[in-house]
Amino acid sequence: MDDTQRLISEIHTTAIPRLEDLPYHSSPPIQFVYQSTMSLALGLYVWNDLPTALTPNRPILPNTVYYFRNVTLSATISPLDFSAAIVNTPQFFMFRASDSKAVLFREPLQMPCFLDQFDYRLCWETQQANDQLFAAFRGTLTQIPTLVGKASITLKAVITAQEIPDKQFVAAFNKPYPGEVTA
Repeated sequence: MDDTQRLISEIHTTAIPRLEDLPYHSSPPIQFVYQSTMSLALGLYVWNDLPTALTPNRPILPNTVYYFRNVTLSATISPLDFSAAIVNTPQFFMFRASDSKAVLFREPLQMPCFLDQFDYRLCWETQQANDQLFAAFRGTLTQIPTLVGKASITLKAVITAQEIPDKQFVAAFNKPYPGEVTA
């Protein structure tokens, strides 16, 4: 894939349609879940995950646009303990491939605190039935006094999307944008 095609691919991944243009009558919601548990080692909980598949609540469809609406990030400890224990702010990464070369979020989502239905608009079009999304957490928490006895902590991401298999919408989504160079 040359640079122009890669740019076009990036544009189609990140271009966001207007909410009022979504065909809601044929676009059921879908959730993708990722969680990672780290055990205490030398007084730290350290996440440096390899990209692992996000788990959708049902199989994803080929040739379908997924319109990501929001992300919820949480942990199995209280929000106050989480914020107080941060050494390196946890980050959530989402990828289109397991090799972590095709980052779906342009930047990782910083997690200085829990995020409840954080508004994050993004579109992704599947190409084939076995397309998958992958995710990873990276960051470090320390064992503060209130976490003594806590052998492990789980970080969790829940991404809510609209699944849009509507053929007209998918075809419109694939059209070049004004000023876009086509190969």
